[in-house]
Amino acid sequence: MESLNIVQVTPFFGSQSYGGTERYVSHLSSELVKRGHNLEIFTTKKSTNIPYQTYYENMIVHRFYSPWNVFGINPACFMLHKMLQLENIDVFHVHSYIYFTTIQAAINKLVRKTPMLLHVHGGVGRPPYKTGFLREFAKLFFDYTFGRFVLSQADTIASVSEYDATLIRETIHSNLSKIEIINNAIDPSLFQEVEPVCSKKCIITFVGDLEPWKGIPYYTRVVQKVLKRSKKAEFWFLGYGSLYDSLKMKFENEKRVKIYGAVEHTEVPNLLSKSNILVQPSFWEGSPTTIIEAMAMGIPVIGSEIGDIPRLLEHGKSGKLFKAGNGEELEQKLIEAIEHYDDFAKAAQEARPRIRTEFSFTKVTDKIEKLYYKMVAKKN
Repeated sequence: MESLNIVQVTPFFGSQSYGGTERYVSHLSSELVKRGHNLEIFTTKKSTNIPYQTYYENMIVHRFYSPWNVFGINPACFMLHKMLQLENIDVFHVHSYIYFTTIQAAINKLVRKTPMLLHVHGGVGRPPYKTGFLREFAKLFFDYTFGRFVLSQADTIASVSEYDATLIRETIHSNLSKIEIINNAIDPSLFQEVEPVCSKKCIITFVGDLEPWKGIPYYTRVVQKVLKRSKKAEFWFLGYGSLYDSLKMKFENEKRVKIYGAVEHTEVPNLLSKSNILVQPSFWEGSPTTIIEAMAMGIPVIGSEIGDIPRLLEHGKSGKLFKAGNGEELEQKLIEAIEHYDDFAKAAQEARPRIRTEFSFTKVTDKIEKLYYKMVAKKN
């Protein structure tokens, strides 16, 4: 089929980035380039020292300076004028609905009518944890004003999460024909299959931002209790965030807890291969890439019962689930996993082929490519 001229709009971009969405866009773009498509990336940068335009794996990357992040997560930048200057673009693929980059892409669609695929990577609905009145009001206001506008401009809405898709249908956008489920994805070749053994020690790993919405405050209390109950248990934290310093201080004298801080994503497969269990204690998730990565390797997972985590773990068949925020339940699940590790690991090994097939970038790119051609054909 003929090659397409595609623009990916994303708040952050780079294969070395820690966030799942950034890596998703990077790997997807690389796969599309391999298939002969022409890619331009519209994203942000934190420093004026970074060039506006660079070439990355045969893609043109436009980086727009963002002097600050609103609420610490939403980069404030202006890129609409450059979007409107682009010529001969077949599709705009816009990632996440909650960013200023997304709003500008929706205005661009309103003006120039080029097909737009909106890809939702989580963040739908009200935060299921205390964030303060101002932030809760701002999120609710955004969803029913700008968020609804962005969704209305999309020709197709792709969601990595069935849970989020249902929430979108029930709240801010009810056009069912627009919504498609496109899984989160990984490159299986980067995550080699392993057969973890829990003998003298059992390494329990967290990968992600060290933030309240990831469940870090209650999870650290669970860690302290499990350390007292099991001599085998050892805990690793891979990631950085606002709770990093307090975490380092809390466990500075505990030899069985390692706080790695931010690590290059290229190091994650190696660190996961040495782990026995991945824990995801979040309050808010779509379809966590970290769980997909661990399951693709055959590493057992314990996750909170939110978002698409139950779907990934086949509602408890392929891993253990617990109610988000319930430290006592998580503590017990961890002790059970350590004491009956062989059975736990066997379930993870059996789930591995499904994950490596259904959540591979090859399969996901096939689906996205078909959506592109469908949208372009409809316009023509």
